[in-house]
Amino acid sequence: MSANCNNMELINKLIELSRLNFTEEEIEKLCQDIEKIRSVLNQVSVLSKLDVKPLYNVWDNILNPPAKIGIEKIDIHELITNERSIDRKVKIPWRGE
Repeated sequence: MSANCNNMELINKLIELSRLNFTEEEIEKLCQDIEKIRSVLNQVSVLSKLDVKPLYNVWDNILNPPAKIGIEKIDIHELITNERSIDRKVKIPWRGE
């Protein structure tokens, strides 16, 4: 195992919680992945200090979204041809068929 892994305590805890077995190579990869995740989170935390307001949030009450969106419900079987629908189940074509 790599001596430069700073996340061994976290990795060991995750392994214990998951009740899974990992090879040394898999543990090394986990260590690298966790280090990459920490790097990304550090970059994002720097951006949060810029105080940029979000442009739009779908559920933002300030924008007064409609309480109900009027979308017509469609029966999927009305759109599928009879040869692709058997007993109201859709037959998915596979490659080569």
